Amino acid sequence: MSSIRFSSVPGSRFGAAVERAGDAVAQPEEKLRLPDGTYGLLISLPRPTDPGGQAELQELLGARLELNERTLKYVERRLAERRVDLEAAHELAKGAVRDQKAALEKLQEKLGSDQQYVIRAQNVLTRAQTEAAEAAQPLSRFASRKDIEAARKRIESANEKVAKAEHNAGELLQMLNYAKTVTWVAEQKKLNDLMEREFMLSEELSGRDPHMKLLGIQPR
Repeated sequence: MSSIRFSSVPGSRFGAAVERAGDAVAQPEEKLRLPDGTYGLLISLPRPTDPGGQAELQELLGARLELNERTLKYVERRLAERRVDLEAAHELAKGAVRDQKAALEKLQEKLGSDQQYVIRAQNVLTRAQTEAAEAAQPLSRFASRKDIEAARKRIESANEKVAKAEHNAGELLQMLNYAKTVTWVAEQKKLNDLMEREFMLSEELSGRDPHMKLLGIQPR
């Protein structure tokens, strides 16, 4: 009566011990390791001692190995196809990050330019307020009616300039604050999201795919 010996083989793709019985088919080294609880269960059961039981076990193990081989080839083929798609997606993701960084740089330049517009508008307002204050200086009680009328017109004109300058400076400042607190924040978030996606694709390409980990499929 022949005997059957069980041992664990380093590099086994299916995470279970391999049977060594006569001319059992050896498992070639592969790039992936596939989990196989059924194979492990079969070899963990009490060893058969009768020839019929041994033959049946060897037949089951052989069938399981054959199925695993077919499964592995299928998985590797699909992963190869998936990698092509991942590489294309990764290139697009990197391009999107570059484009968004360039967009942020342009936005930063625009914010700097808008800040200068606000400063100039505020300077105009300050000058208009100064002119209005000077125009409002009281006249001598001996001033002529003509001088009084001219002073009144100067005050009205100065006040109109102040109102216009206030409106312009306020509008520009409001637009600048919106760009800083809303537009910039949104564009920065967009960049962060794009960088996160690029990082996830990079991790998958380097063999650290969280989806494969959940399935128990590990690189060699």
